[in-house]
Amino acid sequence: MNRQETEQLIQEVLEVYPEATGKQRAKHLMANDPSLEKSNKCIVANKKALPGVMTARGCAYAGAKGVVWGPVKDVLNISHGPVGCGQFSRAGRRNYVTGYSGVNIFNDINFTSDFQEKDVVFGGDKKLAKIITELDGLFPLAKGVTIQS
Repeated sequence: MNRQETEQLIQEVLEVYPEATGKQRAKHLMANDPSLEKSNKCIVANKKALPGVMTARGCAYAGAKGVVWGPVKDVLNISHGPVGCGQFSRAGRRNYVTGYSGVNIFNDINFTSDFQEKDVVFGGDKKLAKIITELDGLFPLAKGVTIQS
């Protein structure tokens, strides 16, 4: 793909969005050009994500779940937070391992405490302790438990 084709593709992608959104997204897309690396014109990729807006980068929590603990196949990973956080971090990062799900690999199963507002106010420690106890009974061959919060 040459530069002109790349720029045309970017324009086609941006045309789908409403005008204001397309203008904002345009800052994040550009054809690769090594000569621009030393200029001030580059993509806007190091800005903080807006709360509530899905990004390709994910968050530190998703990184811990997918990158740090994802390849470890023989432990149970508990998402001690809202169910959406657990699902997003699991859905975007698949770690392929061999074995039998629920017997000697567990990274393909999503466990969450479904943290709610009342848990923030009153504490979720009892809920977390209950989940750990239940999982220990359900999966006795697991080598350990990790908790991402």
